[in-house]
Amino acid sequence: MAYQRVEVLTGTERRRNYTPAEKMRMVEEAFRPGVVVTEAARRLGVHESLLYRWRGLMQSSGTAVAEPSSFVAVTITPEPTETEPTAGEPPGPLPPPARPAISPAVLEVILPSGARLRLEGPVDPALAAAVVGALA
Repeated sequence: MAYQRVEVLTGTERRRNYTPAEKMRMVEEAFRPGVVVTEAARRLGVHESLLYRWRGLMQSSGTAVAEPSSFVAVTITPEPTETEPTAGEPPGPLPPPARPAISPAVLEVILPSGARLRLEGPVDPALAAAVVGALA
């Protein structure tokens, strides 16, 4: 392997300082689909552990990073089954409601930002993915 560039550091400072913009550019370049992080780090002149550290810091601080999350936490909650007590009557289970032959599907997503997305009935999966992606 032949090195194409040599950088000589003079003076007492031996570490290189990168601006936040440079760090973001390097992280985005190294974590693009199909790119090998080790090769990108070598090409950029930094150790690959720095790229992983910078990416983690950007994700925890909310700075935009090119890699979306693959999994999110999901909580499934049952529908309420108790009635509110009326005068002199203890609470009890509801009789099963008269439902249509086909129960509409309901998907409710609560994003980390606090935004809620509720989809009812048949929804095109591609449309649902695009909406969730836009909100995230």
